Amino acid sequence: MCLYYLPRRQLWLYKENHIGKVVLLKLIYELITRLQYYFDQIEGSYTHRVIVSAWDLFAQLWYYVLIGIFVTLLISRFVQVDKLSSVLRGKWMLSVFIAAITGLLSPMSTYVAIPVVAGLLALSFPAPPLIAFLVTSPLMNPILFLMTAGAMGLEMAIARTVTALILGITAGTLVQVLTARGVINLCSIKSHLPDEPSSPLPLSTKPKKANVLLRELWHLSRFISKYFILGVFVAALIKTLIPASWIVGMVGVQNSYSVLVAAAAGVPLYACGGGTIPIMKVMLSLGMDKGAVLAFFISGPATKLSTILVMKATLESKLLLFYLILTLAGAVVFGYLYSLL
Repeated sequence: MCLYYLPRRQLWLYKENHIGKVVLLKLIYELITRLQYYFDQIEGSYTHRVIVSAWDLFAQLWYYVLIGIFVTLLISRFVQVDKLSSVLRGKWMLSVFIAAITGLLSPMSTYVAIPVVAGLLALSFPAPPLIAFLVTSPLMNPILFLMTAGAMGLEMAIARTVTALILGITAGTLVQVLTARGVINLCSIKSHLPDEPSSPLPLSTKPKKANVLLRELWHLSRFISKYFILGVFVAALIKTLIPASWIVGMVGVQNSYSVLVAAAAGVPLYACGGGTIPIMKVMLSLGMDKGAVLAFFISGPATKLSTILVMKATLESKLLLFYLILTLAGAVVFGYLYSLL
């Protein structure tokens, strides 16, 4: 650009912007230089080991998170709820199976899934498939599958998926039997529910606008990333500070109670699937029994305090108790079965 031909005001603005960019680049360079200096100074310390371990974990897993987010968006865009509704009202055995599969693929969060299920129950939708969906939905989704496969191998990802599917089908079948015998009354839904359920899934088949998809991508990425990064740092702390002998002693293969301990620990300690996977990856590498890992993955998301509070607010107590007993018992049973493989 020839500065000679620019008007005086434009020339002044050009120089000001140029100076601002130069100053910003100098600040960035200075910051990087200082960080590198401090990083060299702490070499060999616990802080250095934690940072290196966290970076290694992040480098191993970040692309699985990214792929999972895009797969989730694709599924949410092409879901056709009108067809699913007709399936749910069909034969209960087929509808339970399809609802359980839908729960595994659903990008719907637990906070939304529970009120939606309660609202559909209030609208006299069949209970068995809805409960099957409710059980499988928090246990597995595309992001969790890809992250688990990337962190701990395809075997663990398949084990989580199969366990969630069996628990969902079992829940739907038991609800069919128990409601037929009058043990559980699913018509007793809390009165403050809205007349029609709401859902973050696109209920129409019309294509979404690009800005809507970008907004959904931003919200989903921000939600997953903050827990994932937190989980990476917690995992790095565990790997650096906790001796492997402690892990083996509490939840190792030699401890016959390791699955029970892990299932019980999942109740108060589980926070978010994306953040828990790096932690369990490290625990597994330190000697944790794979069955105990599976038990933690099942009991944790099913019994999070936030999940229990939402269920208590929308569903009757008997159904909540049924849900807790089934998921905790399933975590223990399938944890021990997986340990034997």
